[in-house]
Formats: sequence, structure tokens, C-alpha cells
Amino acid sequence: MAAQPATTAAPFEPAKLYVWVKSLESKTNNLIREVDLLKNDVLRRQGQLKKEYQVMNEDLVEFRHQQEALVQKMDLLVKELKKTAGSEEVQTLKKYMDLWNPLNFVTQRDVERVIEAKLAERDFRIQQHKD
Repeated sequence: MAAQPATTAAPFEPAKLYVWVKSLESKTNNLIREVDLLKNDVLRRQGQLKKEYQVMNEDLVEFRHQQEALVQKMDLLVKELKKTAGSEEVQTLKKYMDLWNPLNFVTQRDVERVIEAKLAERDFRIQQHKD
């Protein structure tokens, strides 16, 4: 039988194992730092988003109040417009105004003056005719 050479080397030498563990420890520490940075960044961003959400929520509430006020004003405007005359009614009024022509109307006092003047003129003629 052939004799096998005796190897006394262990599969893991303590020095290599130590270097390997230190390397893993260093990589683990780097990963922990990166995870902490990411976690802090996520927490900071979450805080910013929360503030932005609150501002947007307040803006939305203000917008709803403004919209409600605008709707109330529009309702009031519609009610007031319903009280006004429509185009057909305005055309009818225009037709009557043109028909009556109020610029030719006289007051009662004007009519009384004209009647008094005519009566006075008639009385004057009668007086002249008698004389």
C-alpha cells in the first residue's frame, strides 16, 4: 500500500480565520452604517412628507371653505337674477314705452294752466264781443 503523506494543516488556519472574521465585521459595520443612513433619510423624508401633507390638508380645507362661500354667492346671484326681468319682459316694456312716448306726457298742473289760459282767453273774447 502506498503511504499517504501526513498533512498537519487544519482546514482553517487561525490567522486566516481572524482576517476573514475581521473583514466580515468591517463589511457588517459598513452595512449597518448604510442602513442607519437610509433609515435616518427615510425618517427625515417621512417628516417632510408629513409636514407637506398637513399643509396640503390645510390648503384643501381652506379651498373647500372658499368654494362653499363661492357657491353661496352664486346661489344669491342666481336668486337675484331670477327677480330681474327677462329679455321678453324688457322687450314688452320697450314696446309700451315707445307706444306711450312718455316725453309727451304733461303734468296735472300743466293741464290746469292750459285750461285756465283757454278759459281766460275765451272770457276775454266774450268781453270784447260784448263791448
